[in-house]
Amino acid sequence: MEMRTTRLERRTGEDRTATVEALRARLRGMQQAVPERAAPVPLGLGEVVQGLRGGAAHSIESRSLALACLGAALPAGAWGAIVGMPDLGIEAARDLGVPIERIALVPHPGRAWFDVVASLAEAMPVVLAASPGRVAPTDAVRLAARLRQASSTLLVAGPWPGAATVVRSVRAEWQGLAAGDGRIAEGSLVVEASTSGAARVARVPLTGASPAVDGVGADELVA
Repeated sequence: MEMRTTRLERRTGEDRTATVEALRARLRGMQQAVPERAAPVPLGLGEVVQGLRGGAAHSIESRSLALACLGAALPAGAWGAIVGMPDLGIEAARDLGVPIERIALVPHPGRAWFDVVASLAEAMPVVLAASPGRVAPTDAVRLAARLRQASSTLLVAGPWPGAATVVRSVRAEWQGLAAGDGRIAEGSLVVEASTSGAARVARVPLTGASPAVDGVGADELVA
């Protein structure tokens, strides 16, 4: 099954309103009503971040961790979106828990990045977007207001000014190897998260004795 690709262009005024309403109309027939709640945090990150607050943007400086957060953050039956990741691997996303059958994919938002993200956030509870690069503080403030109004969660794979939470993968650690020999007994990913300026560090267990988390190598998680 393939991710659905959605084409959104820069729109203003009535055109933008019509685009948002069309998205909402399509989604109403596909997703279930769910109560508002803080998005759960995957991969044991609950030690560090007590849920990803809705109505805000969160910076996750690892694409794999961001995908895992998207998969965990989506309420049951809800649709989400991924913006600005043309090279995204469908199988890798599925392995990280992303329900690909309920994802709208906008691989090339171009200069309309802010309009696309804002429009999707008004229609969907969680949007994951690759950082567009340098962001003007005024643009970040305007998008933050739209997120608050829609009570939507924005996960940015990369830096984001004024992010409510910043999550960084620091390094992977393995136990069981001796002088390069032997078998890996267990592993952990060292993660640092900052909320309201307070940084916390946790070791997130990796699955089994394999250097992977849900099918994704630890080197990818740290990258």
